[in-house]
Amino acid sequence: MARRRAKAVEHVDQGRWLATYADLMNLLLIFFIILFAVSKTDAIKYQQITFSLQRAFNVDVLQGGEPGSIGDTNSGETRFEEFLSIRAQIASLESVSSVPPDSVSVELTNEGIVIHLDDAVLFPPGSADLRPDATAALDSIADVLGPLPNEVRVEGHTDSAQPDPLDYSSNWELSSERAVNVVRYLTASAHIPPERISAAAYGEHRPRSEDDTLEGRRMNRRVSFVIVAPRI
Repeated sequence: MARRRAKAVEHVDQGRWLATYADLMNLLLIFFIILFAVSKTDAIKYQQITFSLQRAFNVDVLQGGEPGSIGDTNSGETRFEEFLSIRAQIASLESVSSVPPDSVSVELTNEGIVIHLDDAVLFPPGSADLRPDATAALDSIADVLGPLPNEVRVEGHTDSAQPDPLDYSSNWELSSERAVNVVRYLTASAHIPPERISAAAYGEHRPRSEDDTLEGRRMNRRVSFVIVAPRI
C-alpha cells in the first residue's frame, strides 16, 4: 500500500508543470495581443493622448510617437495645438461672415487638419459660381491658411444627386469647377501663394455621412480645405 501511494504522489508531481506551462503560454498570448493592439493605435489619437497627459502631469510621456506636425515635423503636440488654434479661429466665422455654426467644422486626420465648409455657404444649388457673400467666408479661411507654410488642397465634394445635364455632365465636373473657383479666389483675391495650393474633385465618392437623409446629403455637399502635414 505504501508503495502504491508513493507512486501515485510521484505521478501527480510530474504533471504539475503542465499547469504552469499553460499559464505561461496564456500570459505570452495576452502580451503579444497587447503589442499588436498598441502597434495599430491611430496616430492622431496617440498624439492627442500624449498632449493631454503632458498637460495634466507636466511631464514628457509616451515618447517615440509618430512625428508629422503642422508647425513642427518633430512634434505631435505642436500639431494638436495647431488644430485647437485653427478650430477656435474657424468658430469665429459665424460672427465674421454670418456662417451658421453647423455649416463649418474642423477635424484632425492622419493627413493633416481639414476644414469642411458646406457648399450652400459658397454656391447656389447645382452651381459652381461663387455667391456674392461667399467672399467673406473665404477671406476668413484665407486668414487661417495664409500664415501657415503648409500645402493646402481644396477638395470639391457633392452628394449623389446628379446635376442638371445642361450645366454639368456629372458630379465630377461640378465638384471640379467648384474647387477650381475657390482656388482661383484664394490665389487671386486672398493672395494665397499659388505654389502652396491645389484643387481636387471627388464628386459623390468620398461622403462624410450616409446619403439617404437630408442631413447626410448636406454634410456630403462641401468644400474641404486640407492643410497637409509635412512628410518626413
